[in-house]
Amino acid sequence: MLVLVAVVALIGACSDDSGGGSTTRGAGTSAAAGSGPFFGACGGVSTDDVARATGTSGLITASDNSAGCEWVTSADILGPQFSFNWYRGSPIARERATEQLSRDTVSDLTIDGHSGFIASSAGICEIGIAFGADFFEWSVSYGTAEPGQQQRSADEVCQVTKALSTMSIERAK
Repeated sequence: MLVLVAVVALIGACSDDSGGGSTTRGAGTSAAAGSGPFFGACGGVSTDDVARATGTSGLITASDNSAGCEWVTSADILGPQFSFNWYRGSPIARERATEQLSRDTVSDLTIDGHSGFIASSAGICEIGIAFGADFFEWSVSYGTAEPGQQQRSADEVCQVTKALSTMSIERAK
């Protein structure tokens, strides 16, 4: 019974209220969902683009769907993971708030005139960029450093994340 209650609560939290009632959005977000540009498959970025930008060989596409893509080198969850996710009609402020709870630093960021946030901790960097009521998020994690190798700095990881975010913005239609 407890599982059923949890499932119903989860479905209710994710449902679309199309009953005509008013919907509360984050501050300054009044555009309709889907009003942002079309980013294309995987944010317009190919596996080869990700491999070049990250300096990581042997990437495989772990997931590829209309909402995003994830690239990994193996099934090991401690290894490199790179992902693009496209959120339509979802408030970027909620994602930023989540990042503020889980990352060491979170700050404002603008890329090619588009505003958002950048969040990082050791070995991981995430960038969210808003487009009206839509936003995308790039996440770059090099995983746990191999024995004898140094963990990449947050600055190095964020430079790669900025490069991938810039590619997606430039390739949007």
